[in-house]
Amino acid sequence: MKKFLSRRNIILLVIAGLLLGGWWYQSKSKSKSKDIRTAEVTRGTVEEVISVSGEVKAENKAILNFPVPGKLGYVKVSEGQKVVKGQALMGLDSRDIAVAEVAAYYNYLAADANAKEVEDSVKDHDKDETFAQKNDRVAAQTARDKAYDAWQTAKRAYINTSLVAPFAGVVTSLTTTVAGDTVGVTDGLTVVDPQGLYFEIEVDESDIGKIKPEQPVQIKLDAFAGEQFEGKLDKIGFEARLSTTGATVFPVWVVFPETAMEMLRLGMNGDAEIVLQKRENVLKLPIEAIVDGEVTLAGELAQTVKVETGLESDTEVEITSGLQEGAEVVIK
Repeated sequence: MKKFLSRRNIILLVIAGLLLGGWWYQSKSKSKSKDIRTAEVTRGTVEEVISVSGEVKAENKAILNFPVPGKLGYVKVSEGQKVVKGQALMGLDSRDIAVAEVAAYYNYLAADANAKEVEDSVKDHDKDETFAQKNDRVAAQTARDKAYDAWQTAKRAYINTSLVAPFAGVVTSLTTTVAGDTVGVTDGLTVVDPQGLYFEIEVDESDIGKIKPEQPVQIKLDAFAGEQFEGKLDKIGFEARLSTTGATVFPVWVVFPETAMEMLRLGMNGDAEIVLQKRENVLKLPIEAIVDGEVTLAGELAQTVKVETGLESDTEVEITSGLQEGAEVVIK
């Protein structure tokens, strides 16, 4: 009886072990299958692009400053106001400047009269002019030239007491708005033509040979999340410069579509993608699914298949042969 029970116990233990082992194997297989990432061969568009950051800038931007210090006489505009070409925007109190211009003019007349008097005194001594006479003549003529230059400078200062819009645009900043304040040569305002706004990007010298005017550019601005503007590459800068990271880059101008111009503001930041090549309605896979020209099919057999590829983007690759649409592969 004891012998029979021992044999039965042994059989039960073996069966329990087999069941436990099967359960462990299935659990391990399921766990392993959960860790495997797969991707399906789909049909769609693959684009080769250059991705860069940029900033909205203005083709026409005028920083207008006063040529001389003085007292602010008037301010006729405010920030954000639209102006037309030739419109007077702000100006100095011209009374003191006008007095200074008249004084400079009379100084010139006096210097001119003195120079002419000295010249008359030596006009018959072309051949026997003494060094003292020559010294007096040159000093008088030099004083007259300096007085004339001072008069012209004062004249220009009087003419430029008013800051005038050089083109139609928008006033984007003013350093002062209070009439009567004392202002210096760094004071004034800025006018920008909003119709000349563009997106400036920097393209590395290794990629500059891949781009050309009229190429499509997709622009995404930080100010408009989820919105994309279909721009166009306008021109490529002739001279290279160093980026903030020390790389050699070229400035590139990208124009916005007309429908976007009202939304734009100077200084907006964003990202751009220059579309170098584009293939539509092609088979594609995530780029990490292909290793050394091969993919591994999902399933128990884990079969390896060689594939041929075409155009690549940063994340996807075109499949030209070796796989059919809907095939599932392992991402390693």
